[in-house]
Amino acid sequence: MSSNFCSKPVDVSRFGVIYAGAQKNVGPSGATIVIIRKDLIGNAQGVTPVMFDYKIHDENDSLYNTPPCYGIYMCGLVFEDLLEQGGLGEVERRNKKKAEILYSAIDGSKGFYKCPVEKSVRSLMNVPFTLEKSELEGEFIKEATKEKMVQLKGHRSVGGMRASIYNAMPLAGVEKLVAFMKDFQARHA
Repeated sequence: MSSNFCSKPVDVSRFGVIYAGAQKNVGPSGATIVIIRKDLIGNAQGVTPVMFDYKIHDENDSLYNTPPCYGIYMCGLVFEDLLEQGGLGEVERRNKKKAEILYSAIDGSKGFYKCPVEKSVRSLMNVPFTLEKSELEGEFIKEATKEKMVQLKGHRSVGGMRASIYNAMPLAGVEKLVAFMKDFQARHA
């Protein structure tokens, strides 16, 4: 888990290992959180690097090496904030609302914007979309940047645009993007 970690409640008992790059919703870049079921600890192969032998970490209370104190501290602050917001159930409700607003704008654009992802598996965190007139994508990015909406260029392997609406993105940010999208469409349809 990475993009969706701490974006919604998860029954951790359903997983043997959860390995999350936590920089999306929890902490600074490089923060990684591992949750491993006890019965899986101690089964590392001989070629497994020490840092990935979770038995070593378990025996040392996760302090085998010098921990990244700043990253852990920041994660702790985020966890406190998530609890203050009402917990992951409330965070998920907010994330669903943001995603619904953005996907509705895309789906309701009469084909001007298109989401290349099947509706049943769409992400609540990353919303990819393309323009019917692909030659306008550069202009879209340029104009959005002028409006202080940055990092909308699509993933290098997919192209198009991608709106990352992680936990920290407020509803107002999504509403601003949707208003911009509607204005851009009106001017370029």
